[in-house]
Amino acid sequence: MDLRLDKKILYSNIKIISFNTMALALVYIGAIYLMINKNDLLEDSIIFIGEQLISPIGIAMFVRTALIEDEYGVSEMVYSKIYPYWRIILYRIVITSIQLSLVLSIIFLPLKIAGADFHITNILFGSYTTALYLGVIGMILGYITKEISIGILVPFLYYFFEAFSKGKFTKGLYLFGMSMGNYISKIKLFSIAIIATIVFLFIIKKEI
Repeated sequence: MDLRLDKKILYSNIKIISFNTMALALVYIGAIYLMINKNDLLEDSIIFIGEQLISPIGIAMFVRTALIEDEYGVSEMVYSKIYPYWRIILYRIVITSIQLSLVLSIIFLPLKIAGADFHITNILFGSYTTALYLGVIGMILGYITKEISIGILVPFLYYFFEAFSKGKFTKGLYLFGMSMGNYISKIKLFSIAIIATIVFLFIIKKEI
């Protein structure tokens, strides 16, 4: 492994990945901040904010991860390079995951510092997991269909289905399990997202 080359690839992908989505996510969070009463927030309200209001950000942040080359029409040139394409996608996933963590921290840490009474670690992890899970679904479907619209639409439909069905059909894999005190579901969803990502990278490795 050429560490210098890996470092260059990592830095290049930091530049390539659009920070516009993160900026829009921060604007969205700012709008939520303006709407909520920060002086009288209960833990249930904070769970609702993180799990249901913030989680769709994951879809927007992850959906383009494996589609950038196709968008700009440089896929053939990139796929023909010696450097493995699956590792490029891995770097993008890591970068986007860090961005997502920062976005969530920006909304929850100030609330905790301001004196809101909630378990920040649980809520951060739970909200992150929901956003990541939806984002991974969007990323994989977007890559398979080569359509950003499909990568966005399907996880959003899944999100609304879960919101209205209240976990009637998904049970222990309910997307918004924290609202029902089910934190184990978050561990399950996180595990599924990680396994799906690993399988996705393996498929890319074999395909290209």
